Amino acid sequence: MPDARQANAAAKKKTTGYKKLGYPPLSSASSALRYPEKVAATKESDYVLFQFYDYKPPFKGINKGATKDANKPLDVYNQSSTDASFYEETTKGLKTVALYMPEDISTGYKANWSGKAFSNLGRDAMASFGSTDFGQLVQNSLNFTGDAASMGIHNTGGKTIGSVISKITGEQISNNDIFGGLRGVILNPNVELLFGGIDLRNFQLRFKLVPRNKTEAGSIKEIINQFRKAMLPSFGNGSDIALLGIGNKNDANNFIKVPSVCKVNFMRGGSPNTDVPQYKMCAITSVDINYTPDGTYATYGDGSMVAIELSLSFQETKLIFSSEVENY
Repeated sequence: MPDARQANAAAKKKTTGYKKLGYPPLSSASSALRYPEKVAATKESDYVLFQFYDYKPPFKGINKGATKDANKPLDVYNQSSTDASFYEETTKGLKTVALYMPEDISTGYKANWSGKAFSNLGRDAMASFGSTDFGQLVQNSLNFTGDAASMGIHNTGGKTIGSVISKITGEQISNNDIFGGLRGVILNPNVELLFGGIDLRNFQLRFKLVPRNKTEAGSIKEIINQFRKAMLPSFGNGSDIALLGIGNKNDANNFIKVPSVCKVNFMRGGSPNTDVPQYKMCAITSVDINYTPDGTYATYGDGSMVAIELSLSFQETKLIFSSEVENY
């Protein structure tokens, strides 16, 4: 049986979805904005790393042939979320930000399932269609014509009665209301639970920033401005507008540029910590700043706030699939 150290080493070898994007080495951490001042200082440091990129439309720059690659559909889907060559460093000049690990780290996945009712005829048709290939669907549909016509008589009769009542009284009567009221029966609902998709993950991180010296006070101001700049739009780039074919580079002020996107990773030393959640590329959906988190307005002699609470909300730009669950 492998010991804990061997198991941990094996875990760190797991491939993450961000292997292509890379991480700034610890030796260059001083170029990043950090709070506290010595966060990410050692190989055992735990911290949150934020890297900013210019948004790029998900279908721009993808090889057309790649979208037809049936062997690697997940790689094609993830290209705009994990491939470094797809993104460029933000033109807003935003620096990498490293912050301490917050107290409220969590993740969740939400699947949408809903009940769908089928009539007996609809159920039988679906069962027949599902047991053959598409080439036989038309022929199978013709086989149901007689049953459909028979069922249509009942439905048409119900609609006729409902229409007459509606014209006289203004009441809206359904077929089931009529069948139940006249004969004590309703159409068999044949309810089935059907999958309706997965929601993109949302998460929030909250940091309380308390400067202990002038350097940290300056870093906190810069960090807050980084996130505000990243989530806000800018005027459109003239060359990009010209490519739309609806104007020229002088029309840039008629458009706004989509805000930057952010890569959020929970780090352990120089690599992601595989024991906590990781995310694909994210959009910053809100930046909330509370300058009086303790309920009292207080500043230092130079006007710097004694404490600031920074709340950040993110939404992942891509879905997570079952084969990726070990990475996210």
